[in-house]
Amino acid sequence: MTKKVLVVSHMYPSKINPQSGIFVHNQTKALQDAGCEVQVVVPIPRFPLYKKWKGYSDLQGQIDLDGIPVHYVPTWMFPGGFFFHRYGEFYIRSLKPILHQMKHEFPYELLHCHTIFPDGYAGGQLKEELGVPVISTIHGSDIMLYPKKSKKVYDRTIEALKTSDQLITVSDRLCSEVEQMVPRLPVSTIYNGFDPKRFYPIDQQEARHRLGIQLEGKQIVFIGNLLPVKGISYLVQAFRRLVQDEQHEGLNLYLVGAGPLQSSIEDEITKLGLTGRVHLMGRRPYDEMIHWMNSADVIALTSLSEGLPSILFESMGCGRPMVATDVGGIKEVLQDGVTGKLARPKDVEHISQCLHEILTMDDVREVLGKQAYVASRDFSLEQNANQLIERYEKIKTLTY
Repeated sequence: MTKKVLVVSHMYPSKINPQSGIFVHNQTKALQDAGCEVQVVVPIPRFPLYKKWKGYSDLQGQIDLDGIPVHYVPTWMFPGGFFFHRYGEFYIRSLKPILHQMKHEFPYELLHCHTIFPDGYAGGQLKEELGVPVISTIHGSDIMLYPKKSKKVYDRTIEALKTSDQLITVSDRLCSEVEQMVPRLPVSTIYNGFDPKRFYPIDQQEARHRLGIQLEGKQIVFIGNLLPVKGISYLVQAFRRLVQDEQHEGLNLYLVGAGPLQSSIEDEITKLGLTGRVHLMGRRPYDEMIHWMNSADVIALTSLSEGLPSILFESMGCGRPMVATDVGGIKEVLQDGVTGKLARPKDVEHISQCLHEILTMDDVREVLGKQAYVASRDFSLEQNANQLIERYEKIKTLTY
């Protein structure tokens, strides 16, 4: 059995952003629980005089996070994603010294990179001199969006796909995309997982009381980063249609998360006359998420693109139905009319209709929630880790 694994991921929790890449950290903990020795290397942004990234300068070095050694490595990056096609080279330049150093201090048997570019690209370029195979997990945007940025990003993504010894996608939809880009690669799907000990049903009123939010009335909850790809404006517009109906008197929408769209969302809320009905809660601690999910009558995810978001599994584990747009691999897990409702992306009317049906039919909402909870049992982090270890065993014998 593979004992020593080095994870490379620019998506990883830190004191600057405790929820960044929390799904990668959760998977890493599950691997450790399954018997692997795991350490993590995290490229963090470095760009002189850029105030938003100033806090990262205090991160460099090693910390212990839930018993896992995490090494933060300053890496040249540009605000706004400028020169993104160069990020692979920047990653190699920053990671190469520490990866060689760690090979002696922690003789890892393979690299597991999260996102195919730039992390997987760097791993693929360094694997021969490190003498270890590379496995890369594709999460969504790295195959669905980033390659469309430019031909240079596309070419580097193709190269990264070819140099990975094993490719993991978090949905069959992403697996198909990889096979279209480069046929006959060693690629397979391992669905994300969640921790049923952390996400489980609790009383709705208790959850709302713990959060200090309104106890009465129906509530829609969105959890995620406030980014264009999350399609939040479509959710806000759909919510406006709902509150114009007397059946939805007292309905509230809670947006839990932070990001660059916050000010524009605030402006839209004011413009649409939704002040006091749509609540921007900012970034909240991860330990609160169980309460936010259980406080909801329905959880909404109106993304324009996704791989397979962890919130889908977590909300199912809490026994809450979700209205999610039919993008990425969501429909592979969310069964329309069985565990939630699938809405057409960018379609305000259809999103509104799906939310309306769940909010106004109490018996349907209860059945959907119960069926979501039952279905969630197939997606534990323990199962996810065991499937990964099977892949590790297949490639660990490769030498360079």
